[in-house]
Amino acid sequence: MHQQNFTFDELHRLNISSHEVLLWSSSMDLAERYQYYVDQSIRSIELNEQFFNCTPPRFGSRCQYSFELVSNVADMTLNVLWQSDMTDAVTHRTCYILLDCDRGPAPMCLDWREICNGRIDCFNNGVDESQCFELEINECNENEYRCYNGLCIARIFLDDPFFEAECFDRSDLWVETDCPNAYLRRHVFECAEYACRPDEGRFPCGDGQCVEDFDKCQNGRHILLAQSLSVQGYLPYDCWIAVGCLSKVTDQVNGVSCEQFVNLSQVLPGLETCEYPVQFPTIPVLLGHVRFLYYPKQIFNISVKLALIPDYVCYDEQLCDFLRPTFYHGNLTCRHRYEMGLKSDVELKDWKSIIDLIKPHFRGCITLHYHNITSHYSSLYACKNSSKYISKYRLIDGISDCALNDDEQVSELSCSLNHPFRLQCLNEIHCQSISLLRNICQFGGQNNFEEILFYEICDRVTDLSPMIINGRNHSDETDCENWQCNNIYTRCDGFWSCPHGEDEENCTRSICPKGLLPCILLNRSALICLPASQVGDGIIDCLGASDEIEYCRKSNENYRTRGFYCPNDSKCVQHGELCNGNQDCLLGDDENVCEHRSQLCEKSNFHNLTDAEYVFCQIGSIIKPSFSLETASIYPPLPIVQINPVNNQLNEQYIYSSPGKFSQPNICNYGLQVYHSLGLDNISIVCFCPPNYYGDRCQFQNQRVSLTLRLGLVERQLPYAIVISFFEDDNDRQEIYSYHQLTYLPKDGCGRSFNIYLLYSARPKNNSKNCSIHIDAFDKNSLTYLASWHLKVPFLFLPVNRLAVFLTLPISRTLHHSHCPLECYKGTCVKYLNEEHFFCLCYSGWSGAKCHIQIDCTNCSSNSICVGTIQNRPICVCRLGKFGPRCLLDQSCPEKFCENDGRCVMIDERMINKSYVCICPQSFFGIRCEKIKPKIEISFLNIEVPSYTYAFIYQDTIYRQPKLLHIILQKVKMFQKIITFYARSAFQIVILKTDINYYLAVLQQSESTNISTTIGPAQRCVPYQELFSHELLTLPRIHRLKNYHVPCQNNVELQCFMDELYMCLCTVEHHSNCFSFDSNMTFECIDDLYCENGGICLQHKAECPESILCVCTDCFFGNRCQFYAKGIGLTLDDMLRYAIQPNVTFSNQSIIVQSSSAIIMFLFVVGLLNSILTYLVFRHPNCRQTGSGMYLHVSSIVSGLAISTLTMKFWFVVVTHIYQSTDRHILLGGCISIEIALKLFLYISNWLNAFVAIERVITDIVGSPYAQI
Repeated sequence: MHQQNFTFDELHRLNISSHEVLLWSSSMDLAERYQYYVDQSIRSIELNEQFFNCTPPRFGSRCQYSFELVSNVADMTLNVLWQSDMTDAVTHRTCYILLDCDRGPAPMCLDWREICNGRIDCFNNGVDESQCFELEINECNENEYRCYNGLCIARIFLDDPFFEAECFDRSDLWVETDCPNAYLRRHVFECAEYACRPDEGRFPCGDGQCVEDFDKCQNGRHILLAQSLSVQGYLPYDCWIAVGCLSKVTDQVNGVSCEQFVNLSQVLPGLETCEYPVQFPTIPVLLGHVRFLYYPKQIFNISVKLALIPDYVCYDEQLCDFLRPTFYHGNLTCRHRYEMGLKSDVELKDWKSIIDLIKPHFRGCITLHYHNITSHYSSLYACKNSSKYISKYRLIDGISDCALNDDEQVSELSCSLNHPFRLQCLNEIHCQSISLLRNICQFGGQNNFEEILFYEICDRVTDLSPMIINGRNHSDETDCENWQCNNIYTRCDGFWSCPHGEDEENCTRSICPKGLLPCILLNRSALICLPASQVGDGIIDCLGASDEIEYCRKSNENYRTRGFYCPNDSKCVQHGELCNGNQDCLLGDDENVCEHRSQLCEKSNFHNLTDAEYVFCQIGSIIKPSFSLETASIYPPLPIVQINPVNNQLNEQYIYSSPGKFSQPNICNYGLQVYHSLGLDNISIVCFCPPNYYGDRCQFQNQRVSLTLRLGLVERQLPYAIVISFFEDDNDRQEIYSYHQLTYLPKDGCGRSFNIYLLYSARPKNNSKNCSIHIDAFDKNSLTYLASWHLKVPFLFLPVNRLAVFLTLPISRTLHHSHCPLECYKGTCVKYLNEEHFFCLCYSGWSGAKCHIQIDCTNCSSNSICVGTIQNRPICVCRLGKFGPRCLLDQSCPEKFCENDGRCVMIDERMINKSYVCICPQSFFGIRCEKIKPKIEISFLNIEVPSYTYAFIYQDTIYRQPKLLHIILQKVKMFQKIITFYARSAFQIVILKTDINYYLAVLQQSESTNISTTIGPAQRCVPYQELFSHELLTLPRIHRLKNYHVPCQNNVELQCFMDELYMCLCTVEHHSNCFSFDSNMTFECIDDLYCENGGICLQHKAECPESILCVCTDCFFGNRCQFYAKGIGLTLDDMLRYAIQPNVTFSNQSIIVQSSSAIIMFLFVVGLLNSILTYLVFRHPNCRQTGSGMYLHVSSIVSGLAISTLTMKFWFVVVTHIYQSTDRHILLGGCISIEIALKLFLYISNWLNAFVAIERVITDIVGSPYAQI
């Protein structure tokens, strides 16, 4: 039994909820119709509508779909279907058919990645490259990065910590990741949208993989290319088979095995049927215009084991005008094979080898005929002796685009371009593109003297290229007189860092006298004691270069040990390869001393080794140093709690998926394959396609806009509703093609990219119509509108447009402008946040460019808003707790889902049981707020308490540099002497910045938590300018660094000091232990959206800041400098704003808030009681016969109202600061009503005092008119 059907009335009688209906494999539309039926008082319409309760794995409106086969009959049916359709799996690939392209004979077809890929793929006039010059001349804005193909992405994506590419060609990614990658699901979108980089000349496999021409594709698309090239064309049959097999294009031609064809001696008879010259293949073999011509050959010039070399290589003379032709055949322009690198003495075993030899000769060819290209395009560079123009961004990028390679030789021009993404290496005159970052400079960077690790200075290995400064030669190994060579990093590391080996004394077996290095001679394998003068002199005297460590330092950069040098083949092998039984060096130097003992160098055998064997086994075992706190001067010197490192870090998890056991035929390509039951024995396969594919087998590639959206965090932990609309821009209707909604919670989504497909309304799209993307942001709690952004879709001729944008969400609504030029009938004129353009923000139920078109939004629930329609269905935006296309379905968190007062928020209605996110209090973290954060309490002693601080927290000193966990920005409250930080995990170093000073707050050798410390003048990290003499300060920095041990030696009380790029800690040995620290980093917000009234916005990092604060100008205050206090003095908001913790219950608020509330309530009770008693006394007429009596009577009323209003004001401030999601209209209404009422009562009281004073003055002058007085 696979299903059970009910009417809506029967479900309602069974008390079935819409949530249960969803759990029973029903659609969301059906669940909403049922909820609508339940909500209506009159239920006659959907009374008899049926619901089918499907048994997994079945689903659908009538349980007609299934992911598994459920009967033997169906099994047999599908097996037949599979065998008939999948006999040749390679034919089941995707194609782009929305461009009229002649891609050559079947089975080859066009892939969308072959459009504007820098090479002609369509043989009908190169239509795939016809409009691509627009990309070449494209320029990006200052806040954007220009991808190699000419598209633009937001500049912030360059610093992507997740190594995700936003450029189509991945030119923004410095780490190579292979596509496709079945194990790393987070890169699926990236690989699907990856096109090969233009001018690299690689072949797109159609799934994100790029290979050299005729290399193997994982999905077999290279086979389609080979089959396409192997078609018969006009050639006689036997000639076709013979030439096809001899050329080695493929292993079989027309089903004939080339191996059998050759064995049957059919080659010569086949060649005799050819009409020479023979063009094979009959279509271009490369770049859409390169062809091969073959002339008859003697049989002794033909080898069946080698590829048949063409006699002439022909090409399009207009596209390659720098190549001088030597032969014409009909309309073909050709050159002899010798001129193209195909010499007769070169043996080529396969077709690819031929292509690889001729391909570089066509590097300078163009892909289309330029028309009217002149110097008007300042962004272009004209190649020498060629008609080719390239973007100046391609200059010195490591790829030769011009025939003469002059684009890689224009040194002066490359540095005069002022391109923001070019770097100049030391001692070089050209500026290279950062696309070469992987090997951009010989010694690792443009300013390498600023990036060298401190312990690499004066270690007898030159890491920096020598530089001339003020007429003197400088490197990291010059001027080392004051350097402490015997330090924590060099002591007992197996290498002489000191000239006479003082750092290695008493570290290993005593073999040689002091000052002599144990050495095994190169050729004799004899053990000697090498004089100190021969160590590190650049000449190898010892086996494995144990006396010259620099030989293996660079080649083994990625290994933990230095390595063993092989002198005869100039390479280094790892220490673990010594005595392993294999000759890893050319002449077996790594095995010479072993005497066939493969376990000789195992540590367990060291005590049994001879001196020579012991020295041999030590070669190459030098472990590269990492940052160490072993000799650190611990602070504070108090007992602390030690914990293990926290492994569960949020927002840093890679999601891996292991290959499943279930396999199915690849019928749907990239779609989801399901089985459709049409009857008991009638089952067919149906493909559900993702947005980027369509067709009954998902075999066609769709036109689309691929949007990568990243949203910036603001200081709030409440969800946003983001609506993304893709629409036509050319008429007033602004018809929406497609849209996407998402719920964004800063805690869960910050730093994460949302990858979204937006589709056109028709195929093929109309390239003459301009299209745009409109993005709206709403407060999910109240549906208050916040802001909008406008994105123009460029280059409409591209089948796939990739946009990658970073948007910073405002904390409050964007104000409308009074000078808006637009006339909005049923809406408000608003300015886009990212452009100087206005638009009409329509009221719910209206649409169009002027909000003049009424739309039917009756299907949206009453507590939602309607922002447009698509295909006659309204687009509804739901409040938090509601979901569904019509916002009729309820969503609630399980009871006590979040621990430790965490707040549960639901963000993804598509995952019914996995859509909950906990917003944790400041001191807790974890998926359910179940973990306690490490706590750091810092007291201020004899220093001025700052208004705000930065805490730099470090951990994991097993790396070459200490790992900066995070930076915490925190406001210091009024009268606060102790500040508390909560770290993400255990820590070892904490540096606190206050104004312009830095203090060492914590320094521990092991990871710590829950620590209390004090900072004062003794913990100040002194700037180097205060420690060095004027003479040292005038030295070049690379020279000054050699004296950085001196301050710790001369001042035993010094704990730390710093310069522009180093933070230096003084050890117990009074040495300096420095690590990279940028003291000049800026913390200003990248977008001026948070602070008001000229306040300076500060955040600890550009993306995903955990806190933002405003430094206000005079007379302004508030978290956002939103309040004006001139002439008012301290207000209630001003006194409490920093004491109240948002999203924290009142019981957990600070003592200041709780004591203030107690005082307020005491004043309220006493004041109200006093007012009531006073009123009761003076309510009798006899008590009001004098002015004082009337004053006291009225004053009792006014005072009661004033103290009541003050109490309301206090609790209004407290509640709105704790629950920051309060609707802005409520805030505005409360501010206006309470403030006006409070001031009114105070003014009335003052006027009453004035009237009493006036009465008494009159009484003193004229006497009392009352007998009673």
